[in-house]
Amino acid sequence: MDKEDKKYIAEVINYFWGPNLITPDRVTEHVATVAYEALSSANSCSDAMDMVPRPTYVRPSMKYIIKQLTGIGKRVATGGSGIYYICKVVISASYEFKIKLALNGL
Repeated sequence: MDKEDKKYIAEVINYFWGPNLITPDRVTEHVATVAYEALSSANSCSDAMDMVPRPTYVRPSMKYIIKQLTGIGKRVATGGSGIYYICKVVISASYEFKIKLALNGL
């Protein structure tokens, strides 16, 4: 793992668990593995969210149904649109203890 790799891995960690939690020089293989697990979980969550129609509080019209299914189809066809905020929140909470242990060499 070179210096540039460590820089980007630190960016991922700081994105999930807060700014300035880690600097590139503190990135280890174990820390990278935990960050990868978290990112994989976040991507799985976001992929699932792409398949959920947006809520409506009344009986949906056919126009609304078509719009929702079209949006889902576009997200599937383009490979998604990033990580949903709710997925980021859940994954960061789920992996917080594990990443902190990894950052402390445990």
